[in-house]
Amino acid sequence: MTNITFRRSASAVAACASLCACATQSSSVQVVSQASGSPYFSLGPPGVSKAGDGVRLVGRVCRRSRTTLLTPYRVRIEHVGPGGAVIGVEHARIPPIYAYSDQACATYAIVAKWTLAPGDSLRACFDRGRDCPSSAAAKAVVAVPAS
Repeated sequence: MTNITFRRSASAVAACASLCACATQSSSVQVVSQASGSPYFSLGPPGVSKAGDGVRLVGRVCRRSRTTLLTPYRVRIEHVGPGGAVIGVEHARIPPIYAYSDQACATYAIVAKWTLAPGDSLRACFDRGRDCPSSAAAKAVVAVPAS
């Protein structure tokens, strides 16, 4: 049997204190996040978290079945206002998903200088040089800390 001793460092205590301070903030915004994939690759809706002056958007892309197609290059993420107008667009690079190395998924991530307000939503799709479809099958509601 092995005994393991954990030692607290000053940086660990400071990190915990900052996390606790963030967790106690009660103001957040509910954001609907949706994604449109393809017959060959699934696309997860972006998760949202506060990052400095903007928001961090993170999601997954997974290869479906045994397709040998190349991984899509980028994800287009649209910030959509309550009226349906696109307020902003960001692009996140997708790392290659290698079919022959038993790798099924990859993660995309980007930090956008957006301020999300009540009624705003996010749409994600594979970047094909045009807007994302306005209705997608996968939807998630994410609480984002207000700025």
